[in-house]
Amino acid sequence: MAKIDYKGFIEKYFTITTISGEIVPMKLNNIQSYYYDLLLRDYGSTLSPIRENILKSRRFGFSSLIDAMFCVDFILGEIGLTNQANASVYSFRQKDTEELFKRVNQFINSYLLATIEKDYRNPADREIIPELRSSFLNKDVGGTIIEGKNGSVYDCLTAGAKVAGRGGTRQNIHWSEVAFYNNTETLNARELVIGAEKQVSDGIGKIFRETTGNIADNFFAEEYQAGKDGVSQFKSRFLAWYLFDEYKSQPPENWSMPEYYNQIPKITKEQAYWHFTKTNGLSSKLEMREFPTTDTEAFLLGGDPYFNNDALVRYNATIKKPIREAEYVTAL
Repeated sequence: MAKIDYKGFIEKYFTITTISGEIVPMKLNNIQSYYYDLLLRDYGSTLSPIRENILKSRRFGFSSLIDAMFCVDFILGEIGLTNQANASVYSFRQKDTEELFKRVNQFINSYLLATIEKDYRNPADREIIPELRSSFLNKDVGGTIIEGKNGSVYDCLTAGAKVAGRGGTRQNIHWSEVAFYNNTETLNARELVIGAEKQVSDGIGKIFRETTGNIADNFFAEEYQAGKDGVSQFKSRFLAWYLFDEYKSQPPENWSMPEYYNQIPKITKEQAYWHFTKTNGLSSKLEMREFPTTDTEAFLLGGDPYFNNDALVRYNATIKKPIREAEYVTAL
C-alpha cells in the first residue's frame, strides 16, 4: 500500500470555516499534529489498517482531521492514485450530520478550485463550483451522500437506524461522539457499531471511534477499557485537555494553583487557571467530564454514581490490578 502524506495534502488543498465564520486554509493545530504523529508511529507511513478508540476533551478538531483524511482517500481513489475508499461518517444528531457533510463538501470544493489555481475563500471563484463538481462527481445522491465518477462513496449518517450500515462494503468508518449513542428499542449502540464495522474487512481501512466521555458502563466505556487492556484489535487513547496549546488564560496575580493540578506534569499556571475557570473552580461535574484530566475522570463524572465522584476518581487513579497468578513455596 502506498504512503500518503495526509497532512501535506490537507494543508495544501483544504479550507475550513472557523467557529467565528472565517474561511481559512486547514492547518493542523498542535493537538491534531500530535495525534497524527501518534498514528504514523503506531501504524506506519501507509496509515492502514487503523483501529482507534479515542477518548478526548472537547473542541480538539478531531472530527475535522479524521473526515479530512477520509476525504483525501476519496479524492485519490477518484483520480486513480489509490484504490477506492468508501467512507461512512456517523454522528449523534441529525444537525451534526448536516454540519459534517457541509464540511466534507467544503474540502472537496476547496480541492477542485485549488487544482485550477482558484481560491475557495474568494466568492467569485466559488461561483464555478457546480461546474467543477459535475465533472468530478457522478451525482450528489440526496441529503448527505456523495458519489464520485469512478464509484467512490462518502456518506454522512445519523446513528439512529437499526439497519444503518449493514449493506455493502466500506474502507473507512468514523463514529463521532459514540459514547452518547443511545441504547433503546430503535438504537442499540453495540449492535449498530459492531454491525456496521463488519463492512470493513480485517487488515484494511480505518475505523475511528472518537468521543468525549460519558457514563462508565456503556458500550464505548467497555470498548475503551478492552483496548486499554490489550484484549481488542482497537487501540485506546486518552487525550487530556492540557495537551491543547489553546487552553490557557492569564490568572490574576494573587491566584494560587489548587493541589488538584499537581498530578499534571509540567503544567503551567496559565493552563491550570483556564481549566479552573472553565470548570467553575473544579465544581462543575459536566465541565470536568468535557475537559477531563484523566480517563477515569471522564467516565465517572459522566453519570450519577451512588458514591462520591471525587472519591471514586481518587481511588480509581491509585488502585492496581490484582496479581493474576501466584506461586508459593514452603519448606521445612
